Amino acid sequence: MSYNKILDNDIKAIKKDLFNLVEATKSQYAKTFDALKKEDFALAQQVVDGDLKINDMQNNFTKMALWKIAKQQMVAGDLRLAVGGILISREIERIADVAKHICNYTIKYKPEPLEIDMISKMFDQVNAMLNIIFSLIENYTDDQHHKVMKIEKSLNEQFYSLSVALAERIKESKTDSEAEKAISTIRQLKNLERAGEHLINTEETLQFIRTGKFEEIEESLIETIDEESKTSK
Repeated sequence: MSYNKILDNDIKAIKKDLFNLVEATKSQYAKTFDALKKEDFALAQQVVDGDLKINDMQNNFTKMALWKIAKQQMVAGDLRLAVGGILISREIERIADVAKHICNYTIKYKPEPLEIDMISKMFDQVNAMLNIIFSLIENYTDDQHHKVMKIEKSLNEQFYSLSVALAERIKESKTDSEAEKAISTIRQLKNLERAGEHLINTEETLQFIRTGKFEEIEESLIETIDEESKTSK
């Protein structure tokens, strides 16, 4: 087998394993949403147990990518894919942790409809970002920076408004258990906000794979998103 053929197979293996990692994380998120909405505590436990598989996938991917870098002496775009893939796999593993945290919260606190609705609002936004990243892993030549940033901005705004509402509930709590539950709900919302940040990091790494450089968020892009938010209100 020629050197180029071996290298092509290695690149395909990196893409496939990274794709599988994101796909497994998407599956965790789908189960988490069902467990939260349907108050299915057995399914929530499946997500918690399944997080170990995500960890193993991330560790195996890192070992595989490092081995292929050392073995093939990759250059240019192929090297960026391997190095960027390692960075992305770590971000995805942290994003998967959020599903585990929400399921642990679901099992322990058995959230009420209002709390479920709060978490679901932010969960939907994170899931939308995850779907974009999933499509970019498959075709990372696309540029979805504007769309991802717009969702992340909305995610931050939701966290602020929902956490303020929960802070009021903490003040009005009649028992320590009520206050503890509200505080834990805020933690889940914060975890979702951080998941958005990890997805931004993932998208920026995909830009690095595509262009060869990490690009800072342009002021013009932020201004455009802000202007769109104002006109939509």
